[in-house]
Amino acid sequence: MAKKAVLTNYELKTDKLDKKLKIALIADLHERRWDDLLPLIKQAQPDIIAIAGDTFERYSDEVQEVYLDEDKKKFKPVRWLLFNIAYYINFLAMLIFQRRNRPDTERTYEFMREISKIAPVYMSVGNHEQKFLDEDLKLFKELNIKLLDNSAESFNFGGEEIFIGGLSTFYDEKFLDRFSENNGYKILLCHHPIYYERFVRDKDIDLVLAGHNHGGQVRFRNRGLLSSGEGFFPKYDKGVFEGRLVVSAGCSGTVAIPRINNPREIIIIEAGKK
Repeated sequence: MAKKAVLTNYELKTDKLDKKLKIALIADLHERRWDDLLPLIKQAQPDIIAIAGDTFERYSDEVQEVYLDEDKKKFKPVRWLLFNIAYYINFLAMLIFQRRNRPDTERTYEFMREISKIAPVYMSVGNHEQKFLDEDLKLFKELNIKLLDNSAESFNFGGEEIFIGGLSTFYDEKFLDRFSENNGYKILLCHHPIYYERFVRDKDIDLVLAGHNHGGQVRFRNRGLLSSGEGFFPKYDKGVFEGRLVVSAGCSGTVAIPRINNPREIIIIEAGKK
């Protein structure tokens, strides 16, 4: 994993905003270290902070399967073999090398406290967040962090109403339909970029912010190698797609196999008239 995170900037044009809106995108923190992330966010001075899922490690015994892609239900022998090889290599590496960067809820609570001092925070739900603890919800309320679980909020920016919603891993298409009917600039936090292709592309939504694929973990010739959601050479590894889907490479390293040519990143998006 790269020792230091990087700041990536994108400018996206929209005629719906007279004043440029600056958004800090955070994804896939997974309760890991954030010491080098915070200065990047402070430096950028965003108007809002958008967290596109997997901030916490929260699992439920009642949830046996997180459904992502219909293709995953089809048995593909070659894909199965390659994934199992990668899994056991990673498992062996974790046994040999002691992991220093383990999940830490209290550390993540501190991160949430710090970023809430910078700008309003909006947070959606990822596949590692199958439930939240009462302590989590108490903290969100205390810090006025808006948890968008198949729900939306609006805020005023330069006299214009902006809508921001979150499509969760266990998605609600009816919510998505309602959200897309709002008048004004619409931002959707959607942890899984593949959901853009399946559910969002044909909707009247201006900006979609995603993560999940960790940039493909290992990058070769500007392509990500592997993701749990899209398999090998994921289509939506990182970057801007179709001018409105922004995919983060993520803010953590969660496996023993290192991130290669793929630093953790904070993304700053400036949306408005150029």
